[in-house]
Amino acid sequence: MKIGVIGVGNMGEALVRGIATAGGHTVGVYDLRGDTLQAVAQRYHARPCSTVAEVVEGAEVVLLAVKPQQMATAMAAATAAGPGETLWVSVAAGVTLATLRANLASDRVVRVMPNTPALIGEGMICFATPADLPAVQRDRVALLLAPLGRVAQVDEGQMDAVTGLSGSGPAYGLLIIEALAEAGIAEGLAAPLALTLAAQTLRGAATLALTSGDHPALLRQRVTSPGGTTARGLAALEAGGVRAAVAAAVRAATARSRELGRATTP
Repeated sequence: MKIGVIGVGNMGEALVRGIATAGGHTVGVYDLRGDTLQAVAQRYHARPCSTVAEVVEGAEVVLLAVKPQQMATAMAAATAAGPGETLWVSVAAGVTLATLRANLASDRVVRVMPNTPALIGEGMICFATPADLPAVQRDRVALLLAPLGRVAQVDEGQMDAVTGLSGSGPAYGLLIIEALAEAGIAEGLAAPLALTLAAQTLRGAATLALTSGDHPALLRQRVTSPGGTTARGLAALEAGGVRAAVAAAVRAATARSRELGRATTP
């Protein structure tokens, strides 16, 4: 399959890497930054293109991996060159299916929200499609995204919340890792050890939550002995408002995703 990728920043590169991992595709890439374009093309044996028209020409699938503020320009350039049967896949936060349909003059559109762990094949990727998109096209999208991590199809009405939770979520987790490591250093641990302890602990907890089949609350209760160290630490977290802070972060990011969608609505 011939695939074009417009924009090869962090997420665009993750998409190119996933496609290259799957194999069997011809990939053309385009980016305004010539040095980035050449580096990604060389790294994944993709074809560097000098214009949007070149990357779109003949492509069965075109991935739009630019920032929301750049989408109008990218879509205008892509539409001018794109054939009628192209499947358009956008990873821009907040850009709705209606906006994609209107600007690309096509019903063959898909809205995707990945996250940065997709760079190492450990991402969470959600996608939404129009109700009338043929199943074969939905399956094609899921297959393309699979090398990036876990894939789930959702209703478009959930995509802003997906953005607020999993799209922005890696940054929340990294902040917690940072805070745990700093706390360990304050208690006398060497910085490299503290960082490893923090990161591996959260990685292990996440893997346990994904594989055990039990609710995180039950898993937490099992490791919390009455009057023990974990109980004391959890009490401090609750007193510090950790739940409210996390909820506020997801609400704020979700709201921002909606704002970006309104800003790009035709």
